[in-house]
Amino acid sequence: MDRLVQVLGYAKINLHLDITGRRDDGYHTVNTVMQTVSLSDEVTLTLREDEKVFATCNVGGVPDDEKNLAVRAALLLRAALEKSFGVEIQIKKAIPMAAGLAGGSADAAATLVGLNRLLGEPCSLEQLCEIGSQLGADVPFCIVGGTRFADGKGDVLHAFPQMPDCSVVIACEGEGVSTPWAYRRLDECFGNFSETFGYVPKSIEPLKQALEDKNLRGIAGTMFNIFEAPVLAERPVATELRSIFLSSGALGAMMSGSGPSVFAIFPSEESANHAIDRLRAKGYRGFLCRPIAP
Repeated sequence: MDRLVQVLGYAKINLHLDITGRRDDGYHTVNTVMQTVSLSDEVTLTLREDEKVFATCNVGGVPDDEKNLAVRAALLLRAALEKSFGVEIQIKKAIPMAAGLAGGSADAAATLVGLNRLLGEPCSLEQLCEIGSQLGADVPFCIVGGTRFADGKGDVLHAFPQMPDCSVVIACEGEGVSTPWAYRRLDECFGNFSETFGYVPKSIEPLKQALEDKNLRGIAGTMFNIFEAPVLAERPVATELRSIFLSSGALGAMMSGSGPSVFAIFPSEESANHAIDRLRAKGYRGFLCRPIAP
């Protein structure tokens, strides 16, 4: 049996993100369309003879214990299988952190998939997703990937038309956003999404039709993120990134998740690289990537 495996954890962007209400337990219910892209972290898993489970990372500030979602993923899988093993989780990060790109969830998903492979695949994909759901709403999606519609807390996944191949540029510069803070800002803007406030969620049907038609301009024109207005109002760099994209020929540009990363869809790789050059001239980084199918 192999004792080492490398797995890529792919970043996530939201083509659609809206709030549909609040549950009695305080959680928001969402409608979202998520897409994996080729920007990725590399996760290397090495089985150990002892029972130590820990992480190392090429980026400072990433916890090496159970505060790390990847470590928690390994511990949950071990408990579910009732097996005795240890694992070292080496994470080589490329996905910006606290950026709305699900970097931590991608690492946890890669850990579950990779460990399952090392152990002879005792778990089905559905079982891995069930374990992953205990870690966060994005983890099951990061396990299956592609283009998916999700509702509930964002962890109930449904089949959806797949995004066509295209050039996507992601940018994020030092304006980390706490997800709880972003939700608090939303609640302030939309009256806690109480029934009396009367917020009406945006339909996903135009986006679904554009995806079915493989119409990039239509996809870009029907994207939506309810977090954009309240978050961008307090994140001026993210607002500038979005402006640079739109003035560089992007078909559409939008914040991903609760931000502050911004992504844009371009009609060609040439126009995408032009935008990256403009970002670089301003001192910003841009990541050229493509949609990843399941």
